[in-house]
Amino acid sequence: MPQETPVAPDTLLLRYWNCSARGMLIRYMAYDAALDFVEEIVSVEDTFVSGSWASNEKFSPEFSGPLKALPVVEHKGVLINQTSACAQYVAEKAGFMPQAPADRAKAIMISSHIYEDIQVPIWDSFWGWKDWERDVLGGFGGPSSGLALKISNLEEILAASTSGFAVGSQISMADFSIFYVIESLTRRMLEVASGPDAVAMLFGDKPAIAQHQEMMSTRPNMASYLSSDIWHVYGPYWTGKGTLGDRTHELELGETELEGFETLASLLLRLSNPQS
Repeated sequence: MPQETPVAPDTLLLRYWNCSARGMLIRYMAYDAALDFVEEIVSVEDTFVSGSWASNEKFSPEFSGPLKALPVVEHKGVLINQTSACAQYVAEKAGFMPQAPADRAKAIMISSHIYEDIQVPIWDSFWGWKDWERDVLGGFGGPSSGLALKISNLEEILAASTSGFAVGSQISMADFSIFYVIESLTRRMLEVASGPDAVAMLFGDKPAIAQHQEMMSTRPNMASYLSSDIWHVYGPYWTGKGTLGDRTHELELGETELEGFETLASLLLRLSNPQS
């Protein structure tokens, strides 16, 4: 069982797997804000694949929190589970949660849309728990009803902003959510054969998103973090599958993460051009 990381009470700790997935939004905000923050990185290989998680760590409340899951945010003796709760807590501590009730609701709305309607269906499809066409791409309702529509929603929100930020006149959790999903989707899809055309189809006509990505990636602390050794431990992998490379087949976990991205990219192109 991994050893818990000893930290000072005022230090905020994130315990999560060595991939991006549900932990990356928290990481981006914590590093950008230069919080008193440490990470306890849990190996997918050593803890999940080995079977240890299912019999040990999962049932240790000191490790996996009250809901027996990761991520866990630990701060001042309190353990918090659930991705959205963890992210909102860190956003509060980092100063990335708007003060006005309506703006707070908008920041949560945008982040929830990305997490619940874009990321979770894709993550679940990688593992074979959801259907790419039905749950991600909206194939039964036409290509404009699924992922493409949700990306267009983000473009429209940013295009309507006079400040460059997603909500109001200051950076918020919503900006980090947008940056994370666009950066990770683009980078991983560009690693597969059908990816460049799919990226062009999804993002090529999205100038507000492009401008927002540039703004976010060049923030000094973000730029430093993106080029850091710690980012490269988990940043390249969208899910735990990514950390396993080609071994997903021998482990009977299905297609690799990159094979999943090729499936996603090729289906996007097919649905956008059904005559081809």
